[in-house]
Amino acid sequence: MVALGTPAITRWQNDQAHRELAKKRSMQVIQAPWDTELSPVGVSREFGFLRDFWNLFHECIQSCQALDLVRDLASKSMDSIEPERHTATVTFWVESYLNEVYIFQSRLLDLIKFIQRRYKKDDDFTEFVTEVGDSLAEFVKEQLAPLIKDRGAHVHERRHRQADPELAKLTLLDTMIDVLGHAELNAMREQARKDAADWLATQVLHYSDLAWHLFDEVCRGFSDGILLDIDRIIVPLHLKDNPHALLEMQRPDT
Repeated sequence: MVALGTPAITRWQNDQAHRELAKKRSMQVIQAPWDTELSPVGVSREFGFLRDFWNLFHECIQSCQALDLVRDLASKSMDSIEPERHTATVTFWVESYLNEVYIFQSRLLDLIKFIQRRYKKDDDFTEFVTEVGDSLAEFVKEQLAPLIKDRGAHVHERRHRQADPELAKLTLLDTMIDVLGHAELNAMREQARKDAADWLATQVLHYSDLAWHLFDEVCRGFSDGILLDIDRIIVPLHLKDNPHALLEMQRPDT
């Protein structure tokens, strides 16, 4: 993962002109965020490729970090929430992490598609990125399929509490006690609240770890084919700023 993120950063750090431009444009937004509209900047094909690669790569990192944030905030909030808001809070955090998993999958598949599309036009990489990319995309979808399906259902059909066993139990206990007056179930509800919170923590921890694992697997899968030993990405031939020099080097002596 680190290896694939390094080349674009190194290129940016070594290009003084782009660093100065980035600083200038960033300060415009910092000083006048409501009044600044930045126009696109013309860049070379190679720099544009590395920039777009890094942007997608960083989106995946942010998605993983968002899942980590949900994990940490959910755990802390459950310790301080009022009892009458317990069910709603668990539901909120479960649905929040489902949404973040959906976003993460979309970003990771976007990265895979980007690599495939950029490298397919270079004959040296066509077969590799097609086979590896398709395999990685299928693996990611397979690992996250249950959550993606559940997320789609709770967005389009029902709240998540109807699909999660612990939440379903807790919701029914709320109804039995608060609406129908079965106070004898209070002790059972207290235990159900603990069980639902524990189950939430278990799920969010598992999938925040899984997100980082899947991201790393995608990076590992591609790195063997597009990364040099010196931590530089091999830029596809048609995106190089000066492809003719490489072609001359590859041309057999006559």
